[in-house]
Parts: sequence; structure tokens; C-alpha cells
Amino acid sequence: MKKIVFLIFFLFLFQINVNAETVWTSTTNVQRVNNIGQTLLSKNSLPTQVTFTVDESEDVNAYANGENEIHVYTGLLNVVENDSELAGVIAHEVGHIVNSHVAKQSVANAITSTIISVANVNTYAKLGAAAANNVAMKKVSRKDEYEADITGVDLMTHAGYNPLAMVSFLYKIGGKYQDFLSDHPSGDKRTMYLYDYISYTYPEKLKLGYNTQAYAQFMQYATPIVEKRNSSPRKLASFNKKQEKLKKKRAKKLAKYKNANPINGWDASYVLLKAFTN
Repeated sequence: MKKIVFLIFFLFLFQINVNAETVWTSTTNVQRVNNIGQTLLSKNSLPTQVTFTVDESEDVNAYANGENEIHVYTGLLNVVENDSELAGVIAHEVGHIVNSHVAKQSVANAITSTIISVANVNTYAKLGAAAANNVAMKKVSRKDEYEADITGVDLMTHAGYNPLAMVSFLYKIGGKYQDFLSDHPSGDKRTMYLYDYISYTYPEKLKLGYNTQAYAQFMQYATPIVEKRNSSPRKLASFNKKQEKLKKKRAKKLAKYKNANPINGWDASYVLLKAFTN
């Protein structure tokens, strides 16, 4: 009898766990994603012509395209622990749009591919040029990831979210991020770059902390680095100078985003080139 009661209790707990699983493709949760996305845009006085979509996929990934659409995979959404982490995911992708990363890479790839295809060289030379271009584009992509992260932190902070959620989330997913090792910065460097920016530009947010296991693990990694830097006047002065420069650059960027026209492209200088390559 005790075994039967235990089995029933176990099945009851299992049923609760199944029912508690978030179904991200439901109307309610798709609207949740859209509400967070629109909040990030409106609180930062950005144009709102951006759409947010949830795609059924086990991949831990999200992406923005040239049509100002942000697609978030359910595999990634199943990893977020709260709305702040979800805001971090969405803010990062908004960062790609407002910085015209997709448009710029599309144009650059199209132009380079055209030049390589019509070049008066043999097949092996063309293959070598294509390979070199691929490596160069991955470096550009890694640079774009850093900028999208920093933009995401700015957008999150001004919208009232805790930016440390992005640090926690990125450290948690680490190498699970699709194509992480090819065109994304390493997890440690990426999260440290974010943490340093937050500590200098938004020190009040740093004091809030963030209560997740991933963030605690990140702090075990970050604390010795910060302590070593702070113990050296030369390194600390260099850090402050670099962060102050980045802070001023980010302020100019945020002002620029507000005046952008997403219908004609967030960066008008690429509209003509994009039309030409199409």
C-alpha cells in the first residue's frame, strides 16, 4: 500500500512539473516576448517598427534579419529564468538591428562575392580569396556581438531591467550558443567585457547583484581579475580611461538610434548599396 501511495505521489509531482513547463509558442507567451520587446523600444524612445517572433526549435539561438524581425528559438527561451534574462536576449537582437549589423554584413558579403566571382584569377585563387573573406567576416561578426551586447545593456538599463541578467544568461549558455566558437566571442571574454562596462557606466546596477547560480559562478571567475586590476594603479588608470571613452561613445550611439528610420534602414549610408546589390 505504501508503494502505491508513493507511486501516486510521484506521478502527481511529475504531472505538476510537466504542466509547469513553459509553452513558448502559446499566444500568451508570444505576447510576453512582444511586450518585453516593445517595452525596450518605447522606454528608449526608439522607432517601434520591429516585430518579435517565437520559432519552434531546440537550438539555443536567436537572430535578427534585414527586415527588422527578431526571431527567438524556443530552445533558447527554455533557458531563461525570468523576464530580465528574456529582456537581455531580445535587447541583444535589437542591438543588431539598431547598429545595422545585418545590413552591413549582407552588403559586404554581396560585394565581396561579386568581386571574387568576376575576378580574372584561377579557381584555386578564388577559393583562397573566399576562405580569407570568410575568416574576415567572422572577425567582423565577433565585433558586432560585442557591440550588440553593450547596446543591449544600455537598452535594458534604460527600460528598468537589471543588466546583470545578460551577464548571467550569457555565462550560463556559454558554448551552447549556436556557432558560438566560430563567430561569437568566447563566453569568459564576452561576459567580462559586459561586466566591466556595467561596473563603470552603471555602478548602481552592480550593487543590486543578481541571484542566480550562473552569476555566482561568473563572479568566482571575475573577482580575481578585478582585484588584480584594482591593485595596480597603472592598470586601473588604463581601465578607467578605456571605459570613459566607451561610455561617451555609447551616449552618442544612443542619441543616434532615436533618430533612425527603420523603414529605410537604420543606417542610411547602406540603403543605396543594399538596393544596388539586390
